Amino acid sequence: MILDRVLNTLRRHDAIFRGDLAVVAVSGGSDSVALLHLLKRSKGALGIELHVASLDHGLRAKAGQQDLEFVAGLASSWRLPCTLGQADVPALSANWGVGIEAAARRARYDFLAQVARDQGGCCVAVGHHAQDQAETILMNIIRGSGARGLRGMQVVSDMPDHAGIRLVRPLLRIAKHELEAYCREHELPFRVDESNADTRFRRNYLRHEVIPTLRRLNPDLLAAFERLAESAGVDEDFIAAQVDRTVMPSVRVHADRWQINAAEFAALHPALQRRFIQTACRQLSGDSASLSHALTLDLIAWSGEPLTGSRRDISGGLQMRKGYDDISIERKEAGVEHERYRLIPIATDKPLRLGAPLLFQGLTICLSPGGHLEGEGVRLRLPAGLELRLRTRRPGDRFKPKGMGGRSRKIKAWMIDRKIRRDIRDRIPLICADDQIIAICLGDTWHLADVASEGLREADVITLTLA
Repeated sequence: MILDRVLNTLRRHDAIFRGDLAVVAVSGGSDSVALLHLLKRSKGALGIELHVASLDHGLRAKAGQQDLEFVAGLASSWRLPCTLGQADVPALSANWGVGIEAAARRARYDFLAQVARDQGGCCVAVGHHAQDQAETILMNIIRGSGARGLRGMQVVSDMPDHAGIRLVRPLLRIAKHELEAYCREHELPFRVDESNADTRFRRNYLRHEVIPTLRRLNPDLLAAFERLAESAGVDEDFIAAQVDRTVMPSVRVHADRWQINAAEFAALHPALQRRFIQTACRQLSGDSASLSHALTLDLIAWSGEPLTGSRRDISGGLQMRKGYDDISIERKEAGVEHERYRLIPIATDKPLRLGAPLLFQGLTICLSPGGHLEGEGVRLRLPAGLELRLRTRRPGDRFKPKGMGGRSRKIKAWMIDRKIRRDIRDRIPLICADDQIIAICLGDTWHLADVASEGLREADVITLTLA
């Protein structure tokens, strides 16, 4: 009996908890109408409340509006609260830069998640069934998916891009023909979406052309896909556990980047290397990064090349970056670690004048006559009459660090020794006197040059205070 199978599925997977308010996505088709009826019959046994939600995607003109009216009438006749919505999927597809199917899916999930939040719920039930599962796995195979794609959809998963909302699929192991039979048995009305026959859409092509052909090779095709999904799911869970146990302890997770020691990454099994990259991209992009098998392998190969400071675009606004000792997956707009550096814009060049403190990008720089001191910070006595400026590095810059007997080093070599990333070297604050670097700011530390001011009279000295 389908009702018993649905209840067993929900209980076995802890899909819906007693006291939950479940938002039920109803399009008006046989699948969603059967789902709503089954959950309505199960309300008492599960101890839950239901709220119906239906979205017109703006793809079927008058028919879409009629579907909304049908769902509203059905909910009213079954005495269930209902929220209706409308979206312009063609416009969203253009704005988001994705196909119609992907835009419709995203719009639908955004709508359902918002309804759940508005109603105080954290669970959304959808009518995906066994044939939908087979289509999903086939689409993933065509895209060249790994084990994660072979497991298909799960009975319980997180709502894409909506943390805290559970997506529940109670019908995932029930065939479509069984749901149609259920509707006939209980005399349930439903709508027929004519666009489901349009084989220009990939999923419809699989449904009407590919799956019937495969069924001639294996009449028990849906059960075969169910076994494949279960087997791939077990393997996926094992690999995920290995990642948690052996990889994640070495990963530094920040809001906008994941970092791992380069040597430790190189020592990982290839399966775990791939999983680190895939997991980091998924978490940082909210599933919007398109990470193909070929790109994943290319990133792993590139990570082993001696190109410190270089970066590789991924997608979804992400990049991979190589530091001196680590590898990062990060958002492109990710800021540099503020605990290590105070940075100023590239090509900064500002004059410093006596009695006019410069406050800039978190820096405080004062010039005082003689030995007069302004505030707290690092101080450097200099001969009067020098032209002092705050700027960033230029080609050919050299620096005379204290303790080197007056010998100078190229600023590039000095920065490399301190493992300063290539992409921020042009933003490190420098203080120059007559165009010679006399101080470099790294975080809260000012590195001072070897500047001789001994033997000068107080009137011939100025004091530079850096904070």
